[in-house]
Amino acid sequence: MNQVHDLAWHTTVFRTLNEARRLEPDRAVNGAMWELIAAGYNNLMTLGIRRLVDKDPRTDSVWNVIAQVEKRPELLTREKFVCYDGLPYDCKSVQRKYVASINLNNGVHFGYLPTKGPDAWAMSEMLHEAFDALCGHPSKRKRTDCIDVALLSKLKAALSSTAVDAVCTLADRHMAHAERIAQESDALPQVTYNDIDEALKTIVRVANFLSSHFFYDATFGSVVATPQFNVLEALDQPWVTTENLPALHQHWHNISKSMDQWAYNTDQGFLQPKPASS
Repeated sequence: MNQVHDLAWHTTVFRTLNEARRLEPDRAVNGAMWELIAAGYNNLMTLGIRRLVDKDPRTDSVWNVIAQVEKRPELLTREKFVCYDGLPYDCKSVQRKYVASINLNNGVHFGYLPTKGPDAWAMSEMLHEAFDALCGHPSKRKRTDCIDVALLSKLKAALSSTAVDAVCTLADRHMAHAERIAQESDALPQVTYNDIDEALKTIVRVANFLSSHFFYDATFGSVVATPQFNVLEALDQPWVTTENLPALHQHWHNISKSMDQWAYNTDQGFLQPKPASS
């Protein structure tokens, strides 16, 4: 969830900056800075999406949540799904006891239904209904009912959509690895910002489904975090004043000259020194 929130935040910031350029197309924007912003966003999103669908079992990805359930589907039975937190399995009998215990002689009953423990029949019924959907709505409920494996296949198919696959291929072959492209190799996919949005939307939907249906837990109330500050503050200000441009030119020159030194004396430390003549 934290990974998704980060990617959604980066997307919102970048799209807002890009919209600012569209609103004022005649305003000059430093090309090097915008190139860095765009490249940074592209790398953050492609690698972030790639990480969330990573199939390596050592990674904490949405894909691996599904893979773990798929590996041992018999562990997630109806009985465990409903009763794991002390709820009753037979919600109907507990409901009858609850109704019988109500004393209506004193007027209308306004008591609260328990949500935890062996008397929480209403919560138990809700979990039964949730598991009915997961296992294909059987005509008769059994404690040993398991999740429909076809559902897991649908979730994995969603995470293998055209948009997700294109983003992951770009990350694998260009962002994360400098692949040597052979003449007979397939061309790298043309990934657009709409593809990135579509891939992230798919991951959000699958993650929300897993959290709400598999684990009956919290879901995204909002995908983009609510900022506690003005994210557009100082956006209408220049990055630097004209008076400081000469100093920045000199700074650029100094950095370039310093880094150029890295290319000199490359044999130092690698080759054996020539032995001294006798």
